[in-house]
Amino acid sequence: MTSRSPSSILFVCTLNSIRSPMAEGLLKQILGTKSYVQSCGLEAGELNELMVSIMAEKNIDMSGHTAKVLDDLRDTSFDVVIAFTKEAESAIHAVFDDTDTDIELWPTPDPTAGDLNVRAMLDNYRAVRDTIEMRIRKKFA
Repeated sequence: MTSRSPSSILFVCTLNSIRSPMAEGLLKQILGTKSYVQSCGLEAGELNELMVSIMAEKNIDMSGHTAKVLDDLRDTSFDVVIAFTKEAESAIHAVFDDTDTDIELWPTPDPTAGDLNVRAMLDNYRAVRDTIEMRIRKKFA
């Protein structure tokens, strides 16, 4: 448990279209302007409408989210970088290993995997969102 919030946090995933922007939006809602919070992906994905919908359920507007990639980051002075996949973790080690940045892996399933009916997918997205929120609250709140 962190006694105070780090001043800068980065969430990294595969496409920066679902898990990492969820985490960015949730942490910004929880911490406000106390910390600088960003997200990026290994590749730039498209805005995911289901992610936008389930985040709106938490009064978080993600409709303006634009996917960023790890290579786009000019500033690599983050206190904490959290990866949601093993591939993302490997990539961030290549960027941040020579820094004092704390790197963590929070393995989180891809909510698009499995049954493709809309109800099941929404349930998957909500489960991922709620899991990320629980981990964020445990670590940062």
